[in-house]
Amino acid sequence: MAKRKWTNEEITEYRKNKGSIFYYNKEDSNFLVPKACGFGSTLNWANPISWIVALAILGAIIYQII
Repeated sequence: MAKRKWTNEEITEYRKNKGSIFYYNKEDSNFLVPKACGFGSTLNWANPISWIVALAILGAIIYQII
């Protein structure tokens, strides 16, 4: 199955079925998805772009400390 951008309704249904704290969906090509509760967005950890963004932020923090 090819990757595609999932709608908010599909993401909500996926979370109901999986019941996980972290959003990890290999079939969803979004790297930012709405949070399960509250406002804002969270990362789709199955998307490689999410890892690049997280490592870039971590690298910037470490660079500021050193």
